[in-house]
Amino acid sequence: MIKIAAVIAITLGGSYLYHQYSFEKELMATNTISVPAGQRINMTLTDGTNVWLNARTSLTYPVKFSKKNRQVILDGEAYFEVAKDKTKPFIVQTNKYNVEVLGTKFDVNAYSETGEFETTLMSGSVRVASTSDPAQKLTLKPNNKVYLQDGELHVSVVDDFNPYRWKEGLICFKNESFTSIMKDFEKYYGLTIQVRNKEVLKYVYTGKFRQTDGIDYALRVLQKDIKFSYQRDDENQIIYIE
Repeated sequence: MIKIAAVIAITLGGSYLYHQYSFEKELMATNTISVPAGQRINMTLTDGTNVWLNARTSLTYPVKFSKKNRQVILDGEAYFEVAKDKTKPFIVQTNKYNVEVLGTKFDVNAYSETGEFETTLMSGSVRVASTSDPAQKLTLKPNNKVYLQDGELHVSVVDDFNPYRWKEGLICFKNESFTSIMKDFEKYYGLTIQVRNKEVLKYVYTGKFRQTDGIDYALRVLQKDIKFSYQRDDENQIIYIE
């Protein structure tokens, strides 16, 4: 009986360790979604959180969230509608800052290639903290955004939410410089735009385009207000503004 009990105990112990190892391995397993230029993706995570990913964005998330938190890694721009769970905060990790919430709606813009960071809060509450400097942290209120400028976080009120309609396939801008608009076009269409005509840099623009209209249509519309020409190098994916 003692030998039999010992065998059973060892078997049960081995089974427990195996399942524990499998569980930990499952927690470590991750998926990565990458969105190409000119496209966007809508997805729902295992906790019920709804996520929109903008063009040239990647999101890494665990196959199964841990018991402590719900952490994802973002490079690019995403809009989150986080499922409420007071016991497990939802954390968006970017290359410079982490955004922590319990349940809310917010937009994070953090492309590692540009070094920029911006979080806009639509509802709820978010906590933004630097990954390298513990002193850099703040809590954001609805209809406000936090952005990085000269190495420090700044907060401002948001009175125009049109720029966040990219989820609907719209490129919206209000009193934006030509350079800023061209950067958006580069992001959405996966092109490099070189501005040789410095005259266009003197003006600001307000408008709205559908991504599906294409960059040629958008440039032709802008040409109605300003005199410039452009040439395409399709082989190298470059547009020259003359």
